[in-house]
Amino acid sequence: MIISCGSRKSRKYKSDGNLQAVPAGELYIGHYHRSLRAAAEALTSSPSQILVASALHGLVTVSQPLVPYEMTIDHPSSVTSDHLRQQANTFGLHSAEVIFLGGKRYAHRLLPAIPQCLRPLTGGMGTQRGQCRAVAEQPELRRQWWEEAAALLRDHRRPA
Repeated sequence: MIISCGSRKSRKYKSDGNLQAVPAGELYIGHYHRSLRAAAEALTSSPSQILVASALHGLVTVSQPLVPYEMTIDHPSSVTSDHLRQQANTFGLHSAEVIFLGGKRYAHRLLPAIPQCLRPLTGGMGTQRGQCRAVAEQPELRRQWWEEAAALLRDHRRPA
């Protein structure tokens, strides 16, 4: 499971006034990201199976400490598809069924790195939040998404 990060971030400060690192799973606090996270948790058996696609850091585990940052995926210094491809190799994603929950701009960066990645969310942010609620509530929809991810992986493995 991969979910996109969010622009709203928790800000905790150390005693010296500098921002404190917090686990990625606690850093992103916006409603959209929380919807993605709830859907991802419904789709997986463990939070350790969820990765966050960070505009700055690329793929990170939900337990990885991150200092709050300001970066969008459209920024010239944001993570590249090549960097995401390297990270996907490290996480073993090229031989895995992968579902990505997030917006088009993140998908555009991620799909060249993980071509068999299923991107089931459509429409705008509000529509996507509704789709996240639906998959969290409907076991049949969760099963369908994983079947679609498995089919994409099979097709990706098939020789050309």
